[in-house]
Amino acid sequence: MKVEIVEKTSQKGNKYVCLEVNLTPTYKKTVFLEQAEVELIRALANKQ
Repeated sequence: MKVEIVEKTSQKGNKYVCLEVNLTPTYKKTVFLEQAEVELIRALANKQ
């Protein structure tokens, strides 16, 4: 399963960070994150 952390822009013009999870080759699930979750993922990614 492929998972990416991406930054997007809402229809109102606000930027946000979410996870895009490719569940199958034809289906992508977007998971919206709170700021604390974003910081935790970034901190863990920098340690690897």
